[in-house]
Amino acid sequence: MIRSAILDRVRVLADELTEAPRGLYTDTQIKEHINTGLENIQMELLEFMPWYFRKRVLITLVQSQQDYNISSDLGIDGNIVITTANQKLDFNEGAGELTATITAGTYTPTTLAAEIDTQMTAAGAAAYTITYSGKVFRIANDATLGLLCSSGTNVANGIWSVIGFAATDLSGFINYAANYAIDVQNFLMFEGIFQNETGEKRKPLIYLNPSDNFLYETVGAEVAPQDVLYWGYKDVDEIYFVGIPNAAAASQLLGNYFRKIPDLSQDSDTPELPRNTHDLVALDVLRQWGIRDKSGSQGVEGRYQALLQRTQMFFSSPQGPQPGKGASVTRIQGGGQQVT
Repeated sequence: MIRSAILDRVRVLADELTEAPRGLYTDTQIKEHINTGLENIQMELLEFMPWYFRKRVLITLVQSQQDYNISSDLGIDGNIVITTANQKLDFNEGAGELTATITAGTYTPTTLAAEIDTQMTAAGAAAYTITYSGKVFRIANDATLGLLCSSGTNVANGIWSVIGFAATDLSGFINYAANYAIDVQNFLMFEGIFQNETGEKRKPLIYLNPSDNFLYETVGAEVAPQDVLYWGYKDVDEIYFVGIPNAAAASQLLGNYFRKIPDLSQDSDTPELPRNTHDLVALDVLRQWGIRDKSGSQGVEGRYQALLQRTQMFFSSPQGPQPGKGASVTRIQGGGQQVT
């Protein structure tokens, strides 16, 4: 369902088809509570379908740096980080290689598209249009365009993988879509962080509980990146490592984290939750309403809990057919005996 359909569903379930005739929320209030409902449903389902919410991030260690901001240093929480290691874009307008240099910084996909547009336009002679839609970056101009994703002079410091383009030169068109979607998601929490050395079995770093924070305060020794043993939260948007890396190491650590379901800002937005959970969101809005008006809230609570249990059972059960437990083809077709 899109947001407007969820709102209509709330009205139908409450038997109030216009705004606040008997005390239900206005449409503006319901939209706010829909976003609260998304957060509530995610937390209810997190342990039953972690595969749906789980994402990964490769973490580059910086020499002598112990604290890492989740947004600006790790490039998650809805942002893309551009550094000197990934800021070059080599392209061709028909008269030889040109290079756009993307300014280092932290971007949303939309602001990164605007920055690429600015720098390609500055480096070339054509007019450019760079967009991010449906999680895919697209690069277009009004003349001749080749993208040197493989053979460009600066491919070692190229932006291509960051914006979803494979390492293959592109030519013959004026409009190109990236090969891969760039799914930039908001950050909820880390599930774990692992050593990611090439050829080595991944070893989990030990999480420091708040009661163990004396380690962070007292252990200041610098160690080789592969000898970093602990991690913990310094703040809601920062983590730290113990010991302190004595050298830079690209993609030295692998972080598994849970993404936060983004809020719905437009009536046409669809929740990034499975379709069969959208009714739970509508029922959760009515549960929030029941806090201020207890009449009928018991029935809403019962319906919510029943649907929640069915949903949790569905996602916690193995999906698809199980060998040896399904009916035979002949039985499904209604004839013959099952052959064993």
